[in-house]
Amino acid sequence: MLGRSFPIARIAGVRVEVHPSWLLILAFLSWSLSDQFFPDQYAGWSTATYWAVGISAAVLLFVTVLVHEFAHALVAIRRGLPVPKITLFIFGGVSSLGQQPRSAGEEFAIAAAGPATSFVIAAVTGAAGLAVSGSNDQAEAILYYLAGVNVALGVFNLLPGFPLDGGRVLRSIAWKSTGSFRRATRIASSVGELFSYVLIGGGFLLALSGLVVQGLWFAFIGWFLYGAARRESQGIQLETVLAGLCARDLMDATFPSIAPGLPIQTLVDDYMLGEGHRAVMVANDGGVLGILSVNDVRRVPRSEWPNTPVQRVMTQREGLVSVDAGTTAFDVFMLVSQKGLNQVPVLADGRMVGLITRRHLLDRIQLAESLTPDEPADT
Repeated sequence: MLGRSFPIARIAGVRVEVHPSWLLILAFLSWSLSDQFFPDQYAGWSTATYWAVGISAAVLLFVTVLVHEFAHALVAIRRGLPVPKITLFIFGGVSSLGQQPRSAGEEFAIAAAGPATSFVIAAVTGAAGLAVSGSNDQAEAILYYLAGVNVALGVFNLLPGFPLDGGRVLRSIAWKSTGSFRRATRIASSVGELFSYVLIGGGFLLALSGLVVQGLWFAFIGWFLYGAARRESQGIQLETVLAGLCARDLMDATFPSIAPGLPIQTLVDDYMLGEGHRAVMVANDGGVLGILSVNDVRRVPRSEWPNTPVQRVMTQREGLVSVDAGTTAFDVFMLVSQKGLNQVPVLADGRMVGLITRRHLLDRIQLAESLTPDEPADT
């Protein structure tokens, strides 16, 4: 959802990553605080002081966002759910759970921890601002700013814009009421989409009234939440469809294997055009050397096909992305989607036992969807 991020730290076993968009919002926020917000609130400071306070406030704001996300993570970890990473990005942060909560109560506790932490931070920074009021204007300005923004952050996250915290709280309530995680996700996603429409429409109205920047920002947030709600709903649907399946169930155990010295022309004629295979394994004496796909063949001029052995253009085994035979079907799908793979070798005890192609995987998903009842029983 967020694209490629880069790690900056590991705290309590959780990897902290920063998305490039976070750098943009940090720079914009530092500028707006230094050039507009603090000069309007506190007169008489030097330009350097405004910038020092503005940058400090922007950085500390994201520290509080990180604390907010760690509240989610720590509650999840204490309940036995893995949290591989937290990512800071343009809209704040997101905690990535390794698996879905197992009960409505668990979902509620994890979701509510973030806004509750933001309100605690607001109370602490607000009290600290009162304590230094009149003695240190710069510290007072930063603390009051953090207090106000964390109140806003807590309130905003309680709105039912799934997958915001409030949307997840709503899902936990619907889950408790209906007894169905899947139905609760559909309810929360629908409310989240409606909420995103309100934000987008309100944003355009603000822009038309003259508040162009604020209006576009609201519309942008609404657009982001709409996409996130749709993806969450589709992901849950896909998990339900693929539940119980693993790589061994999806693979083709009769994948074609060819000798490394076979000419590309023969491969194309006999295996690709002749039998419809988009990828074949290259093996020698039972040992897999690599894989040759349509994309590999296309890199070679057609005139060279008769005299070019497949070994010369294949993807070496060391460069292959593979999965274990016990890998869940959903994880296989995510791997294929995120890395843009057309085929994935399946290994068991280090030995290749099958091949999963994107086309076959999508066909199996379509078949599984057609066989899935509208509302399967939840466990």
